[in-house]
Amino acid sequence: MKFDRRTLLVAGGVLAGSAAVGSRIAFANAPIRIGATLPLSGGSQLIGNNHRLGIEIARDQINAAGGVGGRPLEILFRDDKGDPNQAVANARELSADGVTMLIGPSLSAQNVAVIQIIESLNMVQMTPSSPLLSLTHELYSRNFFRGADNDHMRARTLARVMAERFPNVKKWSGIVLDVAVGHASWAHFSAGLKEFYPQIANTEVEVLDVATAKFGSTDFRTQIFRLMQSGAEGVYNLTFGADMVTMWNQAKTLGLSDKVSVVADGGGGLNLPTALGKNMPPQMWSNVHWNIVNPNGNALHAELLAEIGRRTSAPFPPDDAASGHSAVHSFAAAVKAADSVETQAIIEALESVEIDTVMGKASFRKEDHQRLSPVNILGSAPTESGVEFKSGVEIAGSEVVEAASPGVEYKI
Repeated sequence: MKFDRRTLLVAGGVLAGSAAVGSRIAFANAPIRIGATLPLSGGSQLIGNNHRLGIEIARDQINAAGGVGGRPLEILFRDDKGDPNQAVANARELSADGVTMLIGPSLSAQNVAVIQIIESLNMVQMTPSSPLLSLTHELYSRNFFRGADNDHMRARTLARVMAERFPNVKKWSGIVLDVAVGHASWAHFSAGLKEFYPQIANTEVEVLDVATAKFGSTDFRTQIFRLMQSGAEGVYNLTFGADMVTMWNQAKTLGLSDKVSVVADGGGGLNLPTALGKNMPPQMWSNVHWNIVNPNGNALHAELLAEIGRRTSAPFPPDDAASGHSAVHSFAAAVKAADSVETQAIIEALESVEIDTVMGKASFRKEDHQRLSPVNILGSAPTESGVEFKSGVEIAGSEVVEAASPGVEYKI
C-alpha cells in the first residue's frame, strides 16, 4: 500500500487531533491535587493529626458528591514534624511535583518559614490554624491565606467574654510559651481585658506579669508557683500540644487549678479540657475553631460531627478538625469558581468567593487574606466522669478583626 505526502499529513492531523481530545478528556477526569504539610509526628502531632482528620473527611465527602466539576480531590500529605526546615522542604517537593495548592503548616514558626518562599514556588498557601498576626501584616504575601482567626480576633474575643461572664474576676495573669505567638497573644488578651472590663463590667481590672515557658518543657513548677503566689483569680493560657497537658496536670497536682476562678484558654481548644477531664480547673473558656455544641449548626456541621464519630473513638470531636475541613472546602470553592488550578486564578477566586464551612459562611478579606467567619468561645467544666461542654459564644469576625495593613506591622 502506498501513501502520498498529502495522505500522511491528513492522517497526522487526525492523530494529533485525537491525541488533543484524549488529553483534554484525561485532564477533565484527572484528580485535583492539594498538598498538606502538617506535624503528623512529634510534640504537636495531636494538632496535625486532627487537621488531617478534617481534611480527609472533607475530601471523602466532596468526592462522594461527585468531586469538583466532576474531578476528584487528591490530598498529598507530608509530615513536617513541627520543624520549619522540614516544612520548607515539603513545600518545595510538592511544588516540584506540580502541586499549586498547599494546606499548612499548622504551627506559626513553620508558616513564617514557608511564607517567605511561597511566591517563588508559585503556590497558594493556606494555614488551617496559625494565629500569628505578622503573617497577614509585615510578612504579607498575596500567595498566603489564613484559614483561621488571628491572635487579635481570638484574644480580644476571649477577653470580651471574660468581662461579660466573670465581672468579679479582677486580677489576671497568664502562662504562655516563650515564642512570638505566645507573647503576641498575651498582649492582645491583656489589652482586651483593660478595654472590655471598664466597658462591660463597669470596673477596672488588674493585669499582672505573665509567666513564660520554653516550648517542649516538661517541668512547669516554677511558673505554677509564680502564678499561685501572684494571687491571680483568672489565668490566661497560651500553651499548646503536649506542653499544655503536662502544664495543667502539674497545676492540678500543685493546687493552682483549684485556686483560680477561671482559665481563659487561647491555645488548647477542645483538646485541653478533653485531655484533663475531671482534673481541669473549675471553669475553662476556650478559643475554639468550631463550636461542637452549636444548636443552630448547618448541614456541614452535622455531617462532620457524625463522620468523626464513625471514624474515631474520641469522647468529643476535636475542634481543630474543622480547620482542616474548612481549608479543603475553601480550595474546592476556589477551583470551582475559577475552573482552574492555576495559582493566580485560585488567588483571585479566594479573594471573592463565599465559602460554606461548619462554622457558617466564611470569606477572605481581599486586602490581606484574613478569613472572616464567626469567632467561637466554648465553656467547659469538670464532672465526676470527665468534662462537660457548655453552650458557646459566637461573635462575628467582622466585629473583632483588626484593621488591615498588609506589609506593615500592626501595632497593639
